Amino acid sequence: MKLSGRLRGPQLIGRIVGRTGMNDADRGRKRAWKVEQRGTARQAFPLSAELLTALFVHVSGAVDRSGCQHSLAATEEWIAQAGVDHDAVVEWLEENGGYCDCEVVANAADHFEQNR
Repeated sequence: MKLSGRLRGPQLIGRIVGRTGMNDADRGRKRAWKVEQRGTARQAFPLSAELLTALFVHVSGAVDRSGCQHSLAATEEWIAQAGVDHDAVVEWLEENGGYCDCEVVANAADHFEQNR
């Protein structure tokens, strides 16, 4: 398709978007891929959804009360109290952007919510 020099603004954008838009088959493949990715993400959760929710509630409350100490202090406190596998939980949190308590709340909790 030849784009004429006369096309401006919305006309030009409409032509470009129309050329690159997804058809129904592409949308279906994308939907299936997203479902597969969410399933893979769920399988990697180190704890049940209930325990992960409890972790995020605890850490969020600690960050709200005391701010982030730029450590996993509140996270590790909860892990010890819950008696769960420390290394598995921390590894998963870090893989999902949770390197300190505020990042656990912002990044890892968001990943969990998007994939639960």
